[in-house]
Amino acid sequence: MRTRHLSTLALLLATTGTAAAQQKYWTDGVIDTGVNENTPVTYGAFSKLTKQAAPAVVSIETETAQSMGGLLGHPFLPPMVARGAGSGFIIRSDGYILSNNHVVENARTVKVHLLDGRKFTAEVIGSDPATDVSVLKIDAGGKPLPTVPLGDSDAVQIAEWVIAIGNPLGLSHTVTAGIVSAKGRREVQPDGRLRYRDFIQTDASINPGNSGGPLFNLRGQVVGVNTAVSAEGQGIGFAIPINMVKTVLPSLIERGRVERSWLGVQIQQVDDDLAKALRLDHPRGALVAALVPDGPAARAGLQRGDVIVNFDGQRIESHDDLPWLASIAGIGRTVDVGVLREGATRTVKVKLESMPDPSAPARRLQGRRSGGASSTVGLTLETLAEDSARLAGLDGGATITRVDPGSPAAAVGLRRGDIVVEVDGAPVARADEVARRLDAVKKGEVIRLLVLRGETRSHVAFRR
Repeated sequence: MRTRHLSTLALLLATTGTAAAQQKYWTDGVIDTGVNENTPVTYGAFSKLTKQAAPAVVSIETETAQSMGGLLGHPFLPPMVARGAGSGFIIRSDGYILSNNHVVENARTVKVHLLDGRKFTAEVIGSDPATDVSVLKIDAGGKPLPTVPLGDSDAVQIAEWVIAIGNPLGLSHTVTAGIVSAKGRREVQPDGRLRYRDFIQTDASINPGNSGGPLFNLRGQVVGVNTAVSAEGQGIGFAIPINMVKTVLPSLIERGRVERSWLGVQIQQVDDDLAKALRLDHPRGALVAALVPDGPAARAGLQRGDVIVNFDGQRIESHDDLPWLASIAGIGRTVDVGVLREGATRTVKVKLESMPDPSAPARRLQGRRSGGASSTVGLTLETLAEDSARLAGLDGGATITRVDPGSPAAAVGLRRGDIVVEVDGAPVARADEVARRLDAVKKGEVIRLLVLRGETRSHVAFRR
């Protein structure tokens, strides 16, 4: 996982040209603290870092209009002004500032305060909700502003000292110190919307208002953007790795948004039972649960049930390795996708396309069901009606109408309303066909189902 971000950075530099081209987006270098990777922490290192870095850290105040009419049931009430606060840091001397998307989202005014007392009205140049990154711009009348250099988050070590500077609870330019507690935290979902997550975890004290502020290593380089805290515990804060931020910066500065490449698959994790059912030596890769009709993967020949184990030269150990790599690989590029299919390894060349608008409305299943059946694994099913199957893009299937409590089916999370599409890789069209196939499996053997739930297709496996 560590090499993945390095390859991402290499891709970025290849697309922007030379190191000189990179300078147009952010500042490089180090702050002289008397510390490097070969020396112990020296006396006064934290103070030296803070003295030089703090002038480039900013406090952010926002005003957002919130409608009160809908909340109180009166359409003519004037909007209420909600005030928010956050942090940021200057990455270019001409006034470009990094912060979080959630700090400035929907704000009608954004004010920036510097350590020296200067105040500016900032313009939001670009934002990316999927990574929670935002770029602001202030105009200092042509005078160069202090900056901090961006480092390499892949080089950060567990238990390495780090320092956070920000605006917690409105207390501007607060400095806290701690260590890197962990890297690669993907299970954290601060607001339920982030599509791409790979957080650095730290015990440096982070509180509301620290969002968007820098996390420094002891060479004075920004290695993360402080973003979230755990509400359940103390000393558990999270920062976006700066290498991830670097991949979106050029697009945000140049176009105000991030244009991502797209593979066109719906994937899921491979657990122990699925690994056995798919004849894998151990759980790995990203299991293709569905393909977007006429999408890049479908046109290239990928199939449901394929396990993606390599993408563009990068190993896919976990299913959540794939979305980020696919999104940054490049629109229009043709990449090699390594898959396991029926126990054999093959490579499929896929030409990536631009990611569609994720806010496009989802289809909803409607219509009647007919023809019932039950199985000894604890499922009662009805055949999916033709109009519902057609609307869902299916040739047939069986809707689960009951799951017996304590049954093997209940243990893996199957529930009423799920639609069984395949049993052990074979398509099924009717409820009695599903029941017959399930009951034919011998006791102790693994059963694999492909299930449609809403717009999501998932493989589930359990023992008879």
